[in-house]
Amino acid sequence: MLSEEEVARRKAELEERRALKRAYRRRQKVIYSICIVVGIILMVLTASYTYQRGLRGTQAMATKDERLLVLFLGTDEKAEGGTRADTIMLLSLDVKTGEAGVLSIPRDTRVWIPSRQRWERVNAAYAHGGASMAMEAVSQLVGMPVSYYVHTDFEGFEQIVDLLGGVEINVARRMQYVDNAQGLQIDIAPGLQVLNGEKALHFVRYRDRLGDVSLVDPFNDEYGGRVERQRQFFEAIVSKALSASSLIRLPQLVTQTFRIVDTNLPWEEVLNLALSGSKFSTDKVQTALLPGNSQVLNDAWYWIVNEEKAKLVIDTVIRGVPEPLKLVVLNGNGRSGIAQEVSTLLNYYGYDVVSHGNAEHFDFATTQVVVAPKDVERVKPLAEYLGASIQEADVVTSEVTVIIGKDFTIKDRSVGI
Repeated sequence: MLSEEEVARRKAELEERRALKRAYRRRQKVIYSICIVVGIILMVLTASYTYQRGLRGTQAMATKDERLLVLFLGTDEKAEGGTRADTIMLLSLDVKTGEAGVLSIPRDTRVWIPSRQRWERVNAAYAHGGASMAMEAVSQLVGMPVSYYVHTDFEGFEQIVDLLGGVEINVARRMQYVDNAQGLQIDIAPGLQVLNGEKALHFVRYRDRLGDVSLVDPFNDEYGGRVERQRQFFEAIVSKALSASSLIRLPQLVTQTFRIVDTNLPWEEVLNLALSGSKFSTDKVQTALLPGNSQVLNDAWYWIVNEEKAKLVIDTVIRGVPEPLKLVVLNGNGRSGIAQEVSTLLNYYGYDVVSHGNAEHFDFATTQVVVAPKDVERVKPLAEYLGASIQEADVVTSEVTVIIGKDFTIKDRSVGI
């Protein structure tokens, strides 16, 4: 028999072992808990990293040459089979800089469709092969791969305009048109007004005597007709979408819009565009109509592309290549012949001086370079060369105005330009 002391000692040893086991289990639980928490943190970080890398990867892929190209297709109904696209625009977006371009393509534009090995109207490409063949035809037309599209019908268009709360547009003249076959009755009063979805659709569908598109002034490349109005309306809707009131709820607007339209844009790219919305502004958006003229071929009307002018427009609006600066030189100090002299000097150094003459008065104390806000950075070397200050133009202009002030002196300016 064990003595009382031995029993007490063994009980103490047993209790000590139990205490050690309990302490061991507590340590294990703590270690397991830490491992679980760390694991969760690592999972979150990994998911976040993978997602961000995916966004960057998508962005890198999409902005090769710094541009994401999206073909916008508007039709009178959702179904693709046999339906011809009524509105065709190519959107070029740079999510890094916020610069964008919109090229309106007349639906009768004659294009080469590789998969059909024939020339056809661009809207026929959509009728034969849907968005896929339309992207193929437009890729061939602009010489760049177009991989994404956004398609909506008339109902979707109305909903998008109403989501924005309407779009302000200045209607030049009364628009009246009745087409009983389509159940279409258009009557829009002239003047500045906010068009709701229904009225906006009437505005872009209205056809006047110019038809879809006409070259109104060949010398100044001025166009008229429905396609030109659609381009103007797109400028107005972009202005509304990028307004302060819309930017606040841009992510919500984007998600709602993409429920209305049909598109193959990856959701990550849609999210990326929504998050980059604040980078875009109206002064960074360029719009143009594909240069050309109407012509009859084989008893059918086509819009025949002017390849030389189209290349310049595509480079500027779609590729984002800055258009060469065009300079107007004005005499602002009263010295006889100074505008001609400076024009000759600038032409010698490669600047394109389109005209010269007198300023509104001869009391300009300093030489100024007046330019659109988007071109300020581009004219800094010119301003430095002339010893001039840079002034932002009050109106939208594609020209740079150089006003020679009383401080201007011609000296050795053979370097630095």
